[in-house]
Amino acid sequence: MEFEPFLAYEASAGSGKTFNLVVRYLSLLFMGEAPSSIVALTFTNKAANEMLERIILTLEELPTRSELPQIARLCGMSEEEILQERPNVLSRFLRSDIQISTLDKFFGRILRKFALNAGLMPTFKTVQNHHESALLERFLNEVEVSQATGALVHLSLLSDKRLGDLFTLLSSLYSKYKELDIQRYDGVDAPEESIGYALECARELSKLSLSKPLSDRARKTMEFESYEELLEKTWLFKPSMEYWDFKKTYEPRMDELLHELQRAVASQMRRREVLYFKELFAVLKLYIKSRQSMATQSNELSFDDITLNVHTLLREKLESEFLYFRLDSRLKHLLLDEFQDTSVIQFDILRPLIEEIRSGVGVNEGGSFFFVGDVKQSIYRFRGGVSALFHQVAELFDVKLEPLKVNYRSRSEIVHFVNRAFEGKIKGYIPQQSPQSYSGGYVEVLYSDDLLESLSERVALLITQGAAPEEIAILTATNKDGSAVEEVLSGRGYDVVTETTARLIAQRSVRAIIEYLRYCYFGESIYRSNCAALLGVESQSIERLSVEEVNSTVIAFIKRFRIADKSALMFIEALRSYRDIEEVVFEIDRLESTSPQSDMRGIRIMTVHKSKGLEFEHVIVLDRLGTPRSRNDAIVYEYEGAVLRGMHYRIKGRELLDPLYARALEAEKEAAGEDQLNALYVALTRAVESLSVIAKTKNSWFDPLELTPAHWGSLEIKTHHTDVPIVQKSLNFKSLSFGRQEEKPSSLKEATHDYAAVQFGLALHYTLEMMGEFSHESLKVSLESTRNRYGAFLQPSAMEEIEKRIARLIDDERFGRLIQGDRYKEQMIRHSGNLGVIDLLVRGENGWKIIDYKSGREEEAKHTEQINRYAEAIRSMNNEEVEGYLCYLLEDRIEWVKCL
Repeated sequence: MEFEPFLAYEASAGSGKTFNLVVRYLSLLFMGEAPSSIVALTFTNKAANEMLERIILTLEELPTRSELPQIARLCGMSEEEILQERPNVLSRFLRSDIQISTLDKFFGRILRKFALNAGLMPTFKTVQNHHESALLERFLNEVEVSQATGALVHLSLLSDKRLGDLFTLLSSLYSKYKELDIQRYDGVDAPEESIGYALECARELSKLSLSKPLSDRARKTMEFESYEELLEKTWLFKPSMEYWDFKKTYEPRMDELLHELQRAVASQMRRREVLYFKELFAVLKLYIKSRQSMATQSNELSFDDITLNVHTLLREKLESEFLYFRLDSRLKHLLLDEFQDTSVIQFDILRPLIEEIRSGVGVNEGGSFFFVGDVKQSIYRFRGGVSALFHQVAELFDVKLEPLKVNYRSRSEIVHFVNRAFEGKIKGYIPQQSPQSYSGGYVEVLYSDDLLESLSERVALLITQGAAPEEIAILTATNKDGSAVEEVLSGRGYDVVTETTARLIAQRSVRAIIEYLRYCYFGESIYRSNCAALLGVESQSIERLSVEEVNSTVIAFIKRFRIADKSALMFIEALRSYRDIEEVVFEIDRLESTSPQSDMRGIRIMTVHKSKGLEFEHVIVLDRLGTPRSRNDAIVYEYEGAVLRGMHYRIKGRELLDPLYARALEAEKEAAGEDQLNALYVALTRAVESLSVIAKTKNSWFDPLELTPAHWGSLEIKTHHTDVPIVQKSLNFKSLSFGRQEEKPSSLKEATHDYAAVQFGLALHYTLEMMGEFSHESLKVSLESTRNRYGAFLQPSAMEEIEKRIARLIDDERFGRLIQGDRYKEQMIRHSGNLGVIDLLVRGENGWKIIDYKSGREEEAKHTEQINRYAEAIRSMNNEEVEGYLCYLLEDRIEWVKCL
């Protein structure tokens, strides 16, 4: 097997996608490529972190890893040669700028690099979504100033939608507006009003029909008073009047009038469409302007804002060629994960980079392009994902496409069931194989008229047989269904974890902190009572403090009540991004961070869309609890592959009069059917040991699969988690006694000082990390970054002290000698299962030097042990000389401790 520079894998569920990404990445390293020339991108932080972890772990344990023979074959080397080269590869990887991240973060780095070109500040904050009410207010102000209120009202009347619905539509259009031709309807005149002519034709047809002997039913159907009543008549959409009610009295003139009437109605529908899009795009321009001005003013950008700004910057501005030149000057190899979820805009940004790599000119000579994905798992069309890109890009860049057929996730009974369910239903479905070692497993399909009762019985069976709640996942079609499941299972005493309860701000400890901060800010007793109830203490024990420094107040509160779970500590870190107490109390509910898995205990309940990329020992897929809503999206998009060819306004019955619209609507229905099959495929491929499908007897979500009640295999559950008490791991958290209220506040001062010392140390390290060179000029620039990040948490005197200590370090002779060589800041290192970050790593003529900065000598023994671990790790990787130094930046001097 030779290394194929332009390769893509169609990676079905559980087929080793991450394994192959890691093999590809490491093969490039072993072939001599610099890590900084390789960009690996995926869609979630979880996937990016998993890829990085796997790369590091594989490098550490390569002699015993299954990746070794694959890497050797790709590189055309023996396994012995690979292992011999491993120290050099580790060395290069260790000292390089590693580019493994999400697409969003990659685009964010690009935008920060060229922020001034885009009219933005490089210090912008990334948020999940803008504050909806503030954005709506800004938009309405823009509408008023632009004197477009009439257009907004007209749009509402045309679409029969409220302002909230229109605002939601504008938000969804924003993410893909660059695909739309929003200038198309500028100055375009709508077809002439044809309602009068349609009524004229209809009345003549009615008069002609009623002049003949008809049944009472036929006579009634020809009666109407208005155009709206006319549109409700079924005969209006018939190809001919020569059908049951009028067959005996039919004459050709009736069809002439019918067809003339249909042309008039179709013209009126087209007029309505032109007016709709004309008003919609006029209002959309104001929405875009409002959103962009709000982002610029608040210096907060959503992921959509970032992507669209990068697209404008790199694809539309005159200097884009220069910017791409600067951007891809080091980029030689591109690896993309989950490519089927890529949007047209995202690909359009990446396309010039891929073209440069494919050209093989200059620095890109010998470059490569690799992507993996699975069209069967394309379930994000509603947010811009275009699965057609997968095969089109492979064809466009002459990329060799290969399937991965073996499932390494699920037991064989589950794999065989999935093959039977989807073969012949999903286009081009390739059955998966199961390794011999993955035999066994259990699958059950049952139909029920009481889904929630059957679900409860299934959960009880799994728990009784020994499954831990954390091993069970229940997948639902909608969030509403998930809420119903949560209510039932919680009512029966089960602990459950949902998307809502998994949020950081939903954890009991964090909610208590939030209620406490609101009590400190507002002084209302309700917040104190809420806080006390969450903590299980008396209200009188909660004292109101000043919140001039939010983190200091929170630290004091946590220590006072001995709250030491990971969620609370993670919340402290999240608070760094808030400017002041006002922003915390009014904006904290928008925080989207998820609590650490170790703090979440219970049965997982989530939608199928949220389950993508995850796996669970035991999966129960539940049918829809309600009746699915018919599609009522205002717009029907007409795609040709990955290219948007047109847009149509959805109007009832229009498909019977307009062939072009009918074709677009049929394509939309076909795509919706594929979405449903893909969602079912994702749902049924999450299970490792057992899979249960609970379906309705009528109008089931599973109808396309034509399942029958049955079971396969045997349910065998290991009881290694059952009835074992949950013991929380001890955290590195020093608890301080605060004493009683009547005691002197010396303990509180100690805690505040302790927190201030932590913040001071973090800010000191951050300043050193941000320095381009160790010079006084670079220090000034770096201090500005530190003020932006830590200024709210530090006194001005602290910033002055940081500047003084680092200036002394810059002038220190020993430091000047030690940093001679290649320098690498904040280098992550993993050894013997432990992760660490080296402040400064220097490659000199005689080996490596480790320098760790400290702002105090209180824990010197611990610091020395840490340096020794780092040195041992680097020595084992490179087999070279290593020296370790502790650099204490004290108040009045620099002190050095050589550890080895």
